[in-house]
Amino acid sequence: MQRAMETLAVFHILKNGGTTLIDRYKHNQGFAYQRIPGDIVYNYQQPDQITYYTHTCQLVPSIVFGHGVTFDWDHLLQNPVKYATILRDPRTRIMSAYNYFRLEMFNIHNHRTEIDFVTWLINCSRLLPTPVFHQYQQFSTQECLRTDYGKSFDYTKQYQSYETAIENVDRLDYVFFVEDNYIKQFDKVAKKYGVKPNTKIKHQHVTKTYLERNKRKYYTYDDLNSQEQMMLLEFTAKDQEFYEHCKGKFA
Repeated sequence: MQRAMETLAVFHILKNGGTTLIDRYKHNQGFAYQRIPGDIVYNYQQPDQITYYTHTCQLVPSIVFGHGVTFDWDHLLQNPVKYATILRDPRTRIMSAYNYFRLEMFNIHNHRTEIDFVTWLINCSRLLPTPVFHQYQQFSTQECLRTDYGKSFDYTKQYQSYETAIENVDRLDYVFFVEDNYIKQFDKVAKKYGVKPNTKIKHQHVTKTYLERNKRKYYTYDDLNSQEQMMLLEFTAKDQEFYEHCKGKFA
């Protein structure tokens, strides 16, 4: 692998369109995938896929992408590192995550769950297969903010987490927004790192399509009753503030 002059490290936040970009670029020799902070995968989802311990790997990626990306790449590489992420309107993201949970339960456990939205929302940061945190928590600590069996909310911990996120997000060089043709915008930046997209890949993990194939309903905000809508707006209020902050800074 040719040594990269600069590396782009991309924070992959759940339900923000990252899988589409991974599939669009994973064929490149300089692409690496990081599911957890300690490991890095080259030739991702290819016959010669190989995993290294991040701190011992001598290969230098052009782009590293995944849920496990952190700012530690500053210390792992000698060459400069730029950071990026993709954000999404919090309300639509949470609805997507709710539907994705129902799809995951079917795909992974062959269980057609009818969990109601409120039950899922109260427990979403603790429920497997994939816990759902706020977007800003990707840049602070990913931990459940609810206490006392979900009846209470730790606003002190939320404030601390949010302030840390605001401080850390200033370290990002690029923020793309799902609603602003993020694929086209990402392609422009990725070109600087010597990688090319597979333009046949458009949108992956289309949850609505997969649910409907299995005769399952895809729920939208408008499908919620007034109480559920109010809970969703309250739940996403701080993340909406984070989203608007990033819009003002990076859009």
